[in-house]
Amino acid sequence: MKSNMWLDRLWMPFTSHNEQLEHPPLVIERGSGIYLYDTNGKQYIDAIGSWWVSAFGHCNPQISEAVKNQLGKLEHVLMAGFISEATTELTSILGDVLPRQLNRIFYSDNGSTSVEVALKIALQYHTLRGSNRNEFAAFGGGYHGDTLGSISVGGIPSFHGLFHEKFKKQHFTDSPYCFRCPAGKEPQSCHAQCMDGLERILEEHGKRIAACVFEPMVQGASGMRVYPPKVLHRVFDLCKSHGVITIADEVATGLGRTGKMFACDHAEVVPDIMCLAKGLTGGYLPLAVTAVREEIYDEFKGGPFSNRTLNHGHTFTGNPLASAAAVAALKLLIQNQFPESAQFVMQYFSKGLESLYEHNNVSGIRHLGFIGAFEIVRDKKTNEPFPQELRVPFRFSQIALQKGLILRPLGNTVYYMPPFNVKTEELDKIFALTKEAIEEISDEYTAS
Repeated sequence: MKSNMWLDRLWMPFTSHNEQLEHPPLVIERGSGIYLYDTNGKQYIDAIGSWWVSAFGHCNPQISEAVKNQLGKLEHVLMAGFISEATTELTSILGDVLPRQLNRIFYSDNGSTSVEVALKIALQYHTLRGSNRNEFAAFGGGYHGDTLGSISVGGIPSFHGLFHEKFKKQHFTDSPYCFRCPAGKEPQSCHAQCMDGLERILEEHGKRIAACVFEPMVQGASGMRVYPPKVLHRVFDLCKSHGVITIADEVATGLGRTGKMFACDHAEVVPDIMCLAKGLTGGYLPLAVTAVREEIYDEFKGGPFSNRTLNHGHTFTGNPLASAAAVAALKLLIQNQFPESAQFVMQYFSKGLESLYEHNNVSGIRHLGFIGAFEIVRDKKTNEPFPQELRVPFRFSQIALQKGLILRPLGNTVYYMPPFNVKTEELDKIFALTKEAIEEISDEYTAS
């Protein structure tokens, strides 16, 4: 009992109290590549990148060595009048990787804070220009973090509904959810009618809207909802015509995850502000970036009494250890020519996903780069899901875990986010175990 006393004191994220008691967290002792090992020595495949951050697998030797080297020199220095060598190097490398238009880089701690920074910049930018734009447009089904500012532009009812009731709600358009299209269209032939709502919002409220916030190409937490580039084109065209800043939340999709360096590259567009985090350090340490166009930064130029300073910062902004990890991770991207060099494995990954279609309880398969997902349904002809109270996706994940495969469903969606250097034989194992788990879940529930 004493050895589990920590469990009585722990408050787990995204976990109900009863679930924490009934399914205590596994204690993981070590990791290597795509594998994790618990304290009993059991091996698990981490198919979701530990919340989407593990870009090069666990305990990558190059990143580990970079962090160790930095640890022997400097662990932290305040980024106010000071900066570490690691952070100056990171800034230079990011300048080469980011679109050339995004040449101002602000550091923070995580995805939520990178979005908070972007929202504050957008609000202050318009104020400095003498414009009273103090509202935001966002997508239904969007997720941008769990701090109050980022919650205000999130569109997942179970995550955000309570808080939207407590303070001013922003303007939300439909989700670009192709599997269950809100406009009843097919992605191959549509004209991005899912953004008709955004057009109406901007026509009615455009003069009060500071920015439009969105996850380009893939809405992550709502179920890896992949949508076509034409949706992004329409978003950018609408925002430009109404003078609305575009904030691309590339926290999950940036730095090669979707098969291009940035998800916005699929539509050949560059946002006014871009947010990065998660895979930025290869999953080692918290670090985030808010990258901004110079013409936006121009409004913040002035002396200490000009009221043009962005009065925002974090204690661990530009942390040297995190910066060293990010430098190593970006060098791995550049030296190995990711994501271009991984195109064959990405195609192999997509074929493995498509092979799941043969099962009667699998539908809505979607993929982009090294993001893949499917939905567990009760009736494939109608795409009817199982009753929510049965918790079929959760039960599926528990079966998979017993087999040594880590998957964490998002609602009815099962998703994958393997590292860029995953091997084809490892993908074969992932999908073989997935099929076994699907068969077992089908036997348990289809007859019920």
